Amino acid sequence: MQPSSLRRREFVLGAALAGIGARTAMAAGEAMAYPERPIRLIVGFPAGGSADQSARRLADQMSRQLGKPIVIDNRPGASGNIAAAAAARSAADGYTLFYGTNATQAMNVSLYPRLDYDPIKDFVPIALEGKVYNVMCTHPAFRPADVPSLLSQVRASPGSLAVATPGNATSGHLSLVLLQRSARVQFTHVPYKGSAPAVTDVIGGQVPILFDNVAGTITHIRAGKLRPLAVTAARRLPLLPDVPTFEELGLRDCVMAAWGGLWAPAGTPAPIVQRLNAEMNQALATAAVVDRMRELTVEPVGGSSEAAAAFVIEETQRWRAVLHAAGIRLD
Repeated sequence: MQPSSLRRREFVLGAALAGIGARTAMAAGEAMAYPERPIRLIVGFPAGGSADQSARRLADQMSRQLGKPIVIDNRPGASGNIAAAAAARSAADGYTLFYGTNATQAMNVSLYPRLDYDPIKDFVPIALEGKVYNVMCTHPAFRPADVPSLLSQVRASPGSLAVATPGNATSGHLSLVLLQRSARVQFTHVPYKGSAPAVTDVIGGQVPILFDNVAGTITHIRAGKLRPLAVTAARRLPLLPDVPTFEELGLRDCVMAAWGGLWAPAGTPAPIVQRLNAEMNQALATAAVVDRMRELTVEPVGGSSEAAAAFVIEETQRWRAVLHAAGIRLD
């Protein structure tokens, strides 16, 4: 090789490395300066709902840590799809975040014929925030009073027992689907438009059985208005220590949790994602946040962006199979 050619290659290589170094330094500098203005957090559900409360609780603590406000932007509709599409189209600069849920990030892709966003390609996860499990309840006067007896009755007369849920394709409905598949039984599903009317009708005796999240039922359970039979967690819940899991009762693959977390538009600089991940994990370790989450029956999660990404892929594959097998679709 000629000396001049060697020098030319050395020059090109040096320039390339310098460019990489400059871009790395620039990205690191952006992360150190970030945030310089308020951050918008898009939430795909109405103000006051469980997802909104979770997002606000997290945003309040992270705002204090970051020294800049995180402003909630509620855009309800289509099970969070409207908000997710808006977030996916936002600038990837760390100043627009999205509170994603099991619906927007893992289930809607199998429930709807078309989405205006790709839950995997259009987002980068910050971390999971928490999980909320479901509980199967009955009216206190209803017999049978335990899951094995309940299953025996419905096996003898398929479809004879009605189960209320907050609606089609909600976590309560999908918990019922998992139970029916595991136990090989058939209940009659009664979907409501939200938790409140479903709970009201079960307490009033119009429907004997309810599948809903623990957060929406715990007050009525404590008041003796609902009898809890089993929970969809992998282990017993601290708030309901005397209530068995379905797994304990010999019913496999009945674990079901609604979950949420923070996502950023794809292309957000890695140092900013890492900074937000660190702040989010710090927030989830704060006593005030943890205590409030547990009061609301939310199990804190946290962890890395990579762990959240792997979890979402696993959940997407799991629910695709369940939803397709059950023939559940939304328009």
